[in-house]
Amino acid sequence: MKSVLAGIIALFIIGTGAYPQEMTGSHEALMEFASFAADKQLEVNSWSVTMKEKVSTNEADKIKEELATFWNNAVISQERTANAVKYTVKNSHKNKQIVETYSMIFPHNNKSNVEMVYSTEGQGTPSLTKLNQTTVEEVSRRFFSKNVTKFTCLKAKFSGIIDDVLVYEKFKQAFNVATIDEIDENGWTSRTGYTQKWDQAIRAGDQMMNTQFATRTLGGETNITIGTPIITAEY
Repeated sequence: MKSVLAGIIALFIIGTGAYPQEMTGSHEALMEFASFAADKQLEVNSWSVTMKEKVSTNEADKIKEELATFWNNAVISQERTANAVKYTVKNSHKNKQIVETYSMIFPHNNKSNVEMVYSTEGQGTPSLTKLNQTTVEEVSRRFFSKNVTKFTCLKAKFSGIIDDVLVYEKFKQAFNVATIDEIDENGWTSRTGYTQKWDQAIRAGDQMMNTQFATRTLGGETNITIGTPIITAEY
């Protein structure tokens, strides 16, 4: 039986004015991952939506000027390393449940492109109701091109040891995933696959992949991380 997350997801949809057919791929994947976790009695620890792209130095300089005024009361910082300068703009929401970060890495070698990374991340299930799809779409439209790569990641846990193979089989069924690769090493597993549910995918050898499902069992607790097209956070 579904948990109260079904109600939380409904509140998210009503609160943002978004309906399933209007959600972006990353939002849709995130909410469906959360619903899957709730259905399997997993506790959501954290989630994130990330966008990545590389642009020329000239384009990056223009974007940097816009970023300085995009969020009210944003914290701006710079970090210099031997090879690059990292420019970061961080926007923490008043409720502290969600943090948005936009970083730009300017290499000292001007011939190299600038890497741009935006992420919005939250802690626990309740923060999902605070996820503002409109803001994420505005960031995507203003600061990225149509070629941007979008990543979704959800971390959950089960207070005990569960059969990760069985949970993965249920995940495969729920999202119609064809498994591409599996790794199993001393309590840690990682499985990558492909589903037609989402358009975006990346190449894995001679195949395309757009889902990753990882588990780690430690101290009588099982942690599960789900990502598309690949997990970008540590697990």
